[in-house]
Amino acid sequence: MDSAVKLHTQGRYICGKNAEVESDTFKFIGNARRSVGVVKILEPVTPMLNYFEIKIVDKGNRTTIGLGFGEYKYPLDRMPGWNRNGIGYHADDGRLFHQDGFGRAFGPVCTTGDRMGCGAEFDPDLGTGYVNIFFTKNGVQVGQPVKMKRPIYGLYPLIGLHSEGEIVNYLGHWRMVPHLVSEPMETENSPSVYWLRSNGIRFVEDSLTLEYDGEGLDKQDVGIAQANFRLTPSYHYFELEILDAGKEGWIAIGLAKTTYSLMKHPGWSAGGVGYHADNGHIYKEKGQGDPFGPTCTKGDIMGCGIRFPNSSDGDKVTSSPGEATIISDINYVCNSSDDEDHNDLQYDPFFGYEEGDYYDDYDDYDSDNEDLFGRYLRRSIVPQGKFGLERPPKSSESHTCTVYFTKNGELVGESECNVPSGGFYPIVAMLSPGEKIRVNLNPLTG
Repeated sequence: MDSAVKLHTQGRYICGKNAEVESDTFKFIGNARRSVGVVKILEPVTPMLNYFEIKIVDKGNRTTIGLGFGEYKYPLDRMPGWNRNGIGYHADDGRLFHQDGFGRAFGPVCTTGDRMGCGAEFDPDLGTGYVNIFFTKNGVQVGQPVKMKRPIYGLYPLIGLHSEGEIVNYLGHWRMVPHLVSEPMETENSPSVYWLRSNGIRFVEDSLTLEYDGEGLDKQDVGIAQANFRLTPSYHYFELEILDAGKEGWIAIGLAKTTYSLMKHPGWSAGGVGYHADNGHIYKEKGQGDPFGPTCTKGDIMGCGIRFPNSSDGDKVTSSPGEATIISDINYVCNSSDDEDHNDLQYDPFFGYEEGDYYDDYDDYDSDNEDLFGRYLRRSIVPQGKFGLERPPKSSESHTCTVYFTKNGELVGESECNVPSGGFYPIVAMLSPGEKIRVNLNPLTG
């Protein structure tokens, strides 16, 4: 098993008021039988780190522990899988919950000492926007994977706790391929696993080695590939190695929005920035570069990353229980009342809710076996100022971040860049015959 990567560090999580986080340990601290505490790790699952695990340290009173995935807006007082755009495997009854509060028989129960895992397989044969969700107990897969539509901002790991005394340890993330899928090795290395878009590129070997497949006749005959995930505080850096500089060495590395033109080298157009090997220039949203660093050629490794701002507290805007709550940072504990409708809205500078968006809520009541289920409601997000809700004012100013580049592990330089809507995605490009590179989307350095 590869070493696990911890994704909840540096405040990259939020938790409901009925849960608390101490380092790698998540605890239930609610005082009502119906209370649910959820910890949500604010890094969407990616093809590179597609699986995470927890260990049950104490099963508590009822072993009502669950893990799974949910959308960015998933409420923090609903067990994984109870709500829309959520899925979860529960320890107490071994049931699978997928966007409903009833669940179905799925796998074995789990108790103190057991490990529970959840992963997503990015299989291109499933169709655009779909993934296979799979679960494990003590490292062994449980049941068959479940096909699920991936929400617009991705799937976020959820750990749910629902009774007094429950304690789990978060063990980390790593890459895992489910073993109960037909012919998994045929799709594991498909270009669609790693790459969102490409043009003029030939993928060889494991789809991380790229060759220029164009004619190189003009500057629009670019061979370009954009990765399938955006950079985040945990996925903040990537590299390429120049295996062959080709005829001209017109190789570049950078970042771009998801709608960036596939006929433009990184940085030549709006929404992109790039460091070019042939002249050492940096290009920022225009076709004319500026002197920046050394040139690069065969054998050199070029890197690109983002320095994300650190914040220990973050700006918070809260309201009375039962009213909407907005947060503009992470590491936040919801303050909604158990006796009120769930109206907590998580706000992020890069992925804010817009007026007219919807989120999910349920009217809860007890069934005979004391499970919770409910009828699905759609609630429209209220306009600014309604019910006392103060939204951050819309501004024409763009968010910025510091983009940096490296050569052979040494810092070349950095530049302040505007962050496009939806974030920055890794991008690599070539423009002359014979060029060949190998991309590392998850290096240990950076």
